Amino acid sequence: MTTNREQGEKLLKEAQWIFERDLKIAVDEENYNLAVRRAQEVVELSLKGCLRIVGIDFPKVHDAGYVFTKEVGKKLVFKERSLKEIERISKWLAEARAPSFYGERDFTKEDSRMAYNDAAFVLSEITIQTRSIEK
Repeated sequence: MTTNREQGEKLLKEAQWIFERDLKIAVDEENYNLAVRRAQEVVELSLKGCLRIVGIDFPKVHDAGYVFTKEVGKKLVFKERSLKEIERISKWLAEARAPSFYGERDFTKEDSRMAYNDAAFVLSEITIQTRSIEK
């Protein structure tokens, strides 16, 4: 049986893999809708991985930002500004997920770059925080 930490680390590893491969390639190859979807996956997996590591159950929804900012502050030390930014990013990418998936909106190069940078921010913040937790 795997521990919460092991399950959380697995989610973070998946987020890192998607970020380094799928998301980067989608941006580089100008597949903007796919880039937005992959950025959303990175953020969702990062948030849920961190929540799992600290032993908090997460909702089975795409936008876990509100739960993350409410609950993780009790266990880890994030700057308030970072928590607000993480919640904003999670919300916008979760809202963009369906339109990007179903082609209801054509996302732009700027959208994909913003999604990439936002995913990088969330993944970095969470990686730093989870490394500080004792195993």
